[in-house]
Amino acid sequence: MKRQAWRDLGPSLLLAGGIVAGQSAQAAWSDLAGTLVLAFCLLAADALAARVRAMPPRPSWPAWILASTCMLVGLLAMLREPGHTGSLIPVLGLGAWTVLFLRDGKARATCSID
Repeated sequence: MKRQAWRDLGPSLLLAGGIVAGQSAQAAWSDLAGTLVLAFCLLAADALAARVRAMPPRPSWPAWILASTCMLVGLLAMLREPGHTGSLIPVLGLGAWTVLFLRDGKARATCSID
């Protein structure tokens, strides 16, 4: 594989590692730690994806919204059924992949009516 292809795969690999680390953190530490690890990896993967696309390396608003939603869902699941938060992490992680594809690297063209 070319170097550019590996660099493009970086954010997806980081998010996949976040899913695996979230599962193991949830099993080892506490019920909410897995969703915290997943939310952090989501923000880091979005910042890395922005950097790869030559944009400012910071998470986008959709990534922040999705990370806070992951934390809220993990908290609600922990309060309701503490043992079931581990089954949410893969589903939330796969849904988080959509944030990586929202940025296109170009500014939107605005329409003006003259």
